[in-house]
Amino acid sequence: MKTLDRYVIRNFLYSAILWFIVLMSLRIVADLFINMDEYAKLDISFHEKVQQICSYYSYQSLMYFTELGGIIIVASAAFSLARMNHTNELTAMLASGVSLHRVIWPITICAALMCGLIVADQELVIPRVADKLVRSRDEVPGTRQFTLYLVMDGNGGVWYTRTFKPSEELMESPVLIVRDDHYRPLASISGRQALAGTLGKEKGWMVFDAAFLRINTRGEAWPNLPDVKKVWTHVGPQKLLELAAARYKQDHTQDLPPDFSGTVFDVQARDNHYGLTIEAERFMPDPPAEDQPRGGRLENPRFTFRTEDGTLLGTFLAQSARWNGERIEGRWELTGGALFRPSDLTTEYLLLRQSGRWLSLMSTKDLTDLLKLNRVPDRQMASLTRNLRFTDPLNNLVMLLLGLPFILSRERAIKASATLCLLIVGAFYLFIYVCRYTGLPPEWSAWLPILVFGPIAVVMVDAVKT
Repeated sequence: MKTLDRYVIRNFLYSAILWFIVLMSLRIVADLFINMDEYAKLDISFHEKVQQICSYYSYQSLMYFTELGGIIIVASAAFSLARMNHTNELTAMLASGVSLHRVIWPITICAALMCGLIVADQELVIPRVADKLVRSRDEVPGTRQFTLYLVMDGNGGVWYTRTFKPSEELMESPVLIVRDDHYRPLASISGRQALAGTLGKEKGWMVFDAAFLRINTRGEAWPNLPDVKKVWTHVGPQKLLELAAARYKQDHTQDLPPDFSGTVFDVQARDNHYGLTIEAERFMPDPPAEDQPRGGRLENPRFTFRTEDGTLLGTFLAQSARWNGERIEGRWELTGGALFRPSDLTTEYLLLRQSGRWLSLMSTKDLTDLLKLNRVPDRQMASLTRNLRFTDPLNNLVMLLLGLPFILSRERAIKASATLCLLIVGAFYLFIYVCRYTGLPPEWSAWLPILVFGPIAVVMVDAVKT
């Protein structure tokens, strides 16, 4: 790197640090001044209020950086070049045979690197702390709760809950509508509470005191509905013993004794009538009795319901289950039962959805996944937000190239140059927002400013007299 490059880069970076401090400070102070009453009404000590303010703006600064990054780049470049022009350093460079284009290149490269920092902030940092960024100014950590209105998860289920407590990852009175790929209802699940949990490696929600309403292909509800206390099925102890006898004969080449009353491990059976799979760690049949159906008990059972095409509806878990019924049909009565429903809804995502700007807090990958799963209420806005992730860094560079020719001009006073630079940058900003909010298709809204002003910026830079 030549001495000239180091000198230009050093001037640009000094200006960038200065403008970063000034603009970020102004943004924070202005917001704090306008919303001071929200902090004043908090019923906490002064020390805690100061901590609340520092915590809030430390996270919000990440968003302020993405909003002000383009302005910082242009202001830093304009300020450093204007100072070099004012002290006749540019004239000395021209006299030594150095083109002004040679001066622009180090600044452009530094601007591109700063755009990279903005992209990293938007894609890597902000999505990780999005739940902190949606926090209101007067919200004391750990006290927030709200209602969830029809939030769709990645499996097509629609959730509603009267009260969601993020600090406890708890839903009060949740209701879930399970749907197929064509958004037709398959079942509904309701309960007293739902707590975030896992089943094996699968994440989801554990619903307590759950009731399960299954709908068949004709739109009719089952006459015997399962819940956390009982699960109706055609698979009773007699059927489990028949399956155990078949497995025993296969393993030992002899029949299982008809009066067997030991323990059967790793139980698994299928009930096609109810679309039910029964699994348990152990099955302990009762001793046979005359003129009575065989009874028995399951330990740590799972009752998994699926549709005919394999769509998972839910899994009832219990500490134990005892058979109560006839030889062919009856019910397993559960002890310590709950229903597990797999879902990709997390506490962080549910918090994020409470903000009007939740799309802007997500990474490009997450936006793409939401669009593929059709999980956004406004698909056009989500598509526009995703396109802006690619065009915003380019917009910053175009804005820089639009403003530089006026600062580099030696034919007018520095004040006139600064005024013209401000006007052209302001016109570019205005055009960007006109494109975004006039109903154009998302692709045109995002890319039209670059297509219009990009060639103009290149021509203006090329026309600088060197």
